[in-house]
Amino acid sequence: MPATTPPGARSRTAFALAAIVVAFVVGFLVAPRGPGGMPLATYHDQDLWALVPAGWKDEGLVAPYGTAKAGWFDLSNPQDSETVQATLPAGPTPQARASARAAQLRGLKGYAQSYLGPLSHLPGGRTAWLLQYELSGTYTAVFEFDACTPAIAMTVTVDSSSHTTLYKLDDDLAEGAEPVCDGPAFSATDRADIALPLTLPS
Repeated sequence: MPATTPPGARSRTAFALAAIVVAFVVGFLVAPRGPGGMPLATYHDQDLWALVPAGWKDEGLVAPYGTAKAGWFDLSNPQDSETVQATLPAGPTPQARASARAAQLRGLKGYAQSYLGPLSHLPGGRTAWLLQYELSGTYTAVFEFDACTPAIAMTVTVDSSSHTTLYKLDDDLAEGAEPVCDGPAFSATDRADIALPLTLPS
């Protein structure tokens, strides 16, 4: 006997497929995006906030006390990556840090610097110093700025195999990076780990 389709099964299947399509479209539309249209995801741990291109893999970076560090890369193109580092105490000014990095790189063969100077559109009216350069086929933007009191030095590094992709991403990723001022990496205060549940399972 040939199989028969239960009454209403086709309509339920069509409805389920439509719901999946709608959910995908809504998720695509509401995801935060940079000017280049790339969806961004929010990263948050006890020490850092960051914006990360959706789908990039977390490198699971660790750092000693006084420093928080996180990094991500594109699985389909590992040359595209983002690293956020926060360090207390801040030490030199953002300008001095950016200039020192440029001086270290200047002697490398193939180093081509495209920009070294201030930016003033970060949240809170902070000024960042930006170093942009190309080296061995990788385009890089390094943002240096300070946050919190006492000052925590923030360094946001964005690498890409394409200068077009870099320009689509770099400003947004820098603007989304913030330290948690009293995070455990920067504070001696004894406080609960926010990753643990408030009640233990019985």
